[in-house]
Parts: sequence; structure tokens; C-alpha cells
Amino acid sequence: MDPMHILSYKNHVPQKWLSKDSFLDRNPNMSYLASSGRPHTRCVLIDASGDFDTIVHDLEQKRLTLDCILLTHSHLDHTFGLPAWIKKFPNIKIGVHRSCLNALSSWGFNHLLPLEDGMVIKMGDIALSVIYAPGHTWDSVCFWDRGGNNFFSGDVIFGGNIGCSDYHAGGNRNIFYQTITHLLKHLPSNTNIYPGHCSEIYQISPPYNLSGEKVKNPYLSNALQGKRGNFNRDLKAFSIEFEVKDYAMLHKSDIDKICDLEKEIWIPELQVTRQTILTRLLNGHKMLAIKERDKLSGIIGWCYSRFSIQDSPENFPRKFTEFSTHKSCTKTEAQSAFIYNVGVKPKCREKGVGSLLLQGAFEKIREDGVYQVFLDSRMPSYNGSREYPHETVQQDVEFGHSIDRYFTANQFPDNTDFLRDKAIRFYMKNGLAPWLIVKGFIQDEPSGNMRVICYLNLEQDSYKTNRVIEGIDNR
Repeated sequence: MDPMHILSYKNHVPQKWLSKDSFLDRNPNMSYLASSGRPHTRCVLIDASGDFDTIVHDLEQKRLTLDCILLTHSHLDHTFGLPAWIKKFPNIKIGVHRSCLNALSSWGFNHLLPLEDGMVIKMGDIALSVIYAPGHTWDSVCFWDRGGNNFFSGDVIFGGNIGCSDYHAGGNRNIFYQTITHLLKHLPSNTNIYPGHCSEIYQISPPYNLSGEKVKNPYLSNALQGKRGNFNRDLKAFSIEFEVKDYAMLHKSDIDKICDLEKEIWIPELQVTRQTILTRLLNGHKMLAIKERDKLSGIIGWCYSRFSIQDSPENFPRKFTEFSTHKSCTKTEAQSAFIYNVGVKPKCREKGVGSLLLQGAFEKIREDGVYQVFLDSRMPSYNGSREYPHETVQQDVEFGHSIDRYFTANQFPDNTDFLRDKAIRFYMKNGLAPWLIVKGFIQDEPSGNMRVICYLNLEQDSYKTNRVIEGIDNR
């Protein structure tokens, strides 16, 4: 197979979009034409932000057939050239992550190719693997030429930097950290990085080499060292203009809204009374919500505890009520935070709201000087849940067997087993690691009355303490 041939195109977005000394002005957009380099072969264009006339000239001169346009994400500076391409090639396919299909359709674009993580796009003698890479936006994807170690990173990795977290487009700092650590784990050090922007730091055109980025790019360096806190603070400063402003800490005066939200989110057996909510607030518990047009779309609750990861798992509270209604520690006494309520309205799910709730809670917990976080995850795949309109989850027999083996043979499930359950998978993608399984923790038939206790350190990933630890049979 011939090595991939890559032509790079640097272009500024229309001048009317640029403010003086703006990021786009300092970091021109890049587009790439990828092919085998041989005449009469098919090729792809990655991002529609390059010089249209120059690219068309190169296609004709090199006698290449444009097979499709692949978008790393739907930000306008990467898509503004699409109308010109569609006018010239009315039937051209446009590859986008499935989450932004509706958005591009509403813009009038047809012939959309939905992209999924793990897909392989073949064009004659070359192939690109699709890697879902959220964090900058919810629809961010990268394209990897495995054979040639060429990586088209969009706005996920720049030369010497990474993209901001655009919360208006589903971005999230915590998810971004997970994406970067995942990429660093799987990409070879000699990978050539072709980002969505030319680097103002290096003042040279791509590609940039990943081995150099691991040293010179502070975000990659911090992720390699597990310095989650440093990564988060730097990215917050870089993304400040895009940070969500609709978080709200809830108080006793919000009790009616909280009760209404509780009924809308949870299946009946998990709904709590008005008195329980009031008890939590009076005992110093924290409740954070995301507001949309003055209505709450999701809520997260936590309290502070003296329990630490350094304590034995045998000392971890055996009942949900030992956290959910007990008095919260003061910030100075606390060793950890216990998150016991992450709920999103059904119509707001699958839109990143849950991840934003976690990010908001992590921010508040970190500001209080607490860095260890525990969380109890449901696992509705154990028995399945089809009785209530709040949720419909199929029973996963293999997942159930992996949980049963824990209690019969003391065999803790591995990550592949845990990822089978949608709820646990959500928390793992937000950085939490399964740590303990507790039986009889709470009355919740779909989960077999069990909970997976997950753990995260907000400052420093520790593979010694953040590993999966064998739990206790509490039958």
C-alpha cells in the first residue's frame, strides 16, 4: 500500500468574522487533501476551510477524484467553504459525527455520512480510522492514518496547545482530559499531527510531531503526568469566554423546583420526599443545577465526608443513607466528597448535560479544597428496567454474570465488563473509576439493590489508589 500523500492548505476565515488579533487571525485554519498521490485515484478533503480555487486546481492537475469531505467538527470556521464545494459537486458526501447530523441538515446540507467511533473510511488505497474525541465540542472527531501515522486532529490537538472547551457546542473540560489521555495512550510517539489550525506558537506549518508535543505542549505534558488539576485550570483560563453561565447553587427557597425535578427524573422507587430534600439542605449538603430559560434541566447533589481513599474499603459506608441524609462535614474536616444524585430530565439526556453537572460539581468541590470524589453508580443493566416511562434499559445477561462473579468468586469485573452498563460507562467516560461494589446499598430493583462505588482524584491521577480495588461481599 502506498503511503498517504497529504496536501495542506492554510486559509483565513472571511475578514468580517475576525476581531483584531483574534485567535483565528493568529492561527489560520487548515484543510488537507489526503490521497495515495497517484493519478486517477480517489481522495478526501478534511475540513472545508481551505482555499477553494487552489484545491480545485490541485484536484484537476493531479487528476484526483474527490470522494467526500470529512469534517472534524461543525464550527463555522471549519465548514464555511461547504457551499462552494456543494455547488461544484452537488452529490458530494459530507462526513460528520452523528450528533451534528440534524444541525447540518437544518443548514441545507444533504448527502451526509454519519461518522462513528471506530469506523474506517476507505478511499482507494488509503484508509482513515474515525476516533470520536469530544471535549472541544460534543461532535469532535479525529482521523487516523494508522499505516502512515498521520493524525488529523481538528481542534483537539494544536501545535503547542489544544482547543478551548466550547460549552455552547457541548464542550467540557473534564471530557477533554479523558480524550487527551485516551489519545496519548493509543497514538505512537512518531505520529504526525495535522491540526485544524496553523500554530502561532511554532510559526511553521503542520505537521507537528507527537513526540515533541508530549514535551512542548503543556496540556499533553500534564495529561501524561496525570496532573488533572493543572490541565483543568489551564483549560479553564483558555476557555473562559465559552464557559457556561447558567449553573445555580440551590437553597431551601428552591425546594418546590427540586421536588418537581425529582419526580420528573427518577423512577418512583428512587424518588425522595420533600422532607428528605429539606433534611439534606439543612445538613449542609450541596445541590447544583443547570438552568435553561429559568427552568432546571438537571441537578447534582453531594456532601462532604471524613472517609478517604487511604482508608480500608471495609470502612466504606454500607448504606446509601449514611451519606444521603447525614450531616455533611465542614470543608476543613472533609477528606472527600460523596456525589449521590446526578439527574437529568429525560428530554435533556444525551446532550452532555450530565457531564456538565459533574464538571460543575468538580469545580465547586475543588474550590472547597477537597480533591477526592466518590460516587455511587446505578447499574440498571443488571436486571433491566422497562416498567417505568422514566427509563427503558435492557437486561444485559453477560454484565449480570460479571457482577455475580464478584460476589461468588471475588472476581472484580474489568473495565470491559463495566462498560457494558450505560450508567457506569457514563461515569467512566467522565474520569471516574469503579472501585467497590456494595450489595444492599439502596432499594433499586433494576440494579439488584447494588451500587458500583466509583472514585476520582481531581488533582492528580494516581494509578496506585485509583485502581480497581477488590470489594466486600455484603450479603
